[in-house]
Amino acid sequence: MNRFLRFLFLSTALLAASAAQAQIDKTTTESLLRKSGLWEQVGSIAAHAEAGLSGMFAQAATKPSAEEVARIARVVRESYSAQRLRAVSLDIVSQRLNAQHVATLLLWFDSPVGQAITKLEETASADSGDVQAQMQQGVALLEKADPARRALFKELLKETRAAEVMIEITINTSLAALRGVASVSPQTQTISAAELKAALEAQRPQLMQGFSAMALAGFARAYEPLSTEQLRSYVAFLKSEAGKHYDEVCMQALDAALTEAAADLGRKLPSTKDQANT
Repeated sequence: MNRFLRFLFLSTALLAASAAQAQIDKTTTESLLRKSGLWEQVGSIAAHAEAGLSGMFAQAATKPSAEEVARIARVVRESYSAQRLRAVSLDIVSQRLNAQHVATLLLWFDSPVGQAITKLEETASADSGDVQAQMQQGVALLEKADPARRALFKELLKETRAAEVMIEITINTSLAALRGVASVSPQTQTISAAELKAALEAQRPQLMQGFSAMALAGFARAYEPLSTEQLRSYVAFLKSEAGKHYDEVCMQALDAALTEAAADLGRKLPSTKDQANT
């Protein structure tokens, strides 16, 4: 191959590679996030965070004043707002999604099975009811499922890496919240980021076991209306190159969005002194 042809070949290859990695436009990205359900799922996180906060206060021996509870709830809503989480997710997916997979992804999410799964996932993520009751329902459904269906749930756990993702998000958001508090109120910090990370890492085996059980029960509950064949189609999609890539990018986006929200929460929470009721 002469020098000119070699140069032409290399230039074409480089242009093709850069085009495949180019940033996806925001309109296409938002369409994918909506069709895949991530748009609605991140939009419901603030309600879950606020519900968890209310449950924590209800069980606390010493309760903050009504004014302080209202202030903290407002900060949670601001830090985990749908607008904030969606903006971060949109940026991450737009930057990191490989353009070559877009057509395949749209084909899946526009299919009857893809649309059904998205609706079920949106419904499950929007439910901010009793988590314990939801877990019990999921465990009961898992126990009565036939072996083929249980095997598919285990494949979903493996392909989505749901437990590993939950662990990483837990660690990252905990560290972000700690750093956020330290940035505005360093005198209140009783543990360093390195110490907290080490403590959480030491619990990884237990977290892995617990989150795996939670994920399997969640799958059984969320996908209960799906047939075994529909579940099999979903697993096949997640195993595909496009499915793996999209799932990975979305998990990165969710992790980034929640980490930023936790840091913002940590910065804002100490701004008003807690007034506790006696």
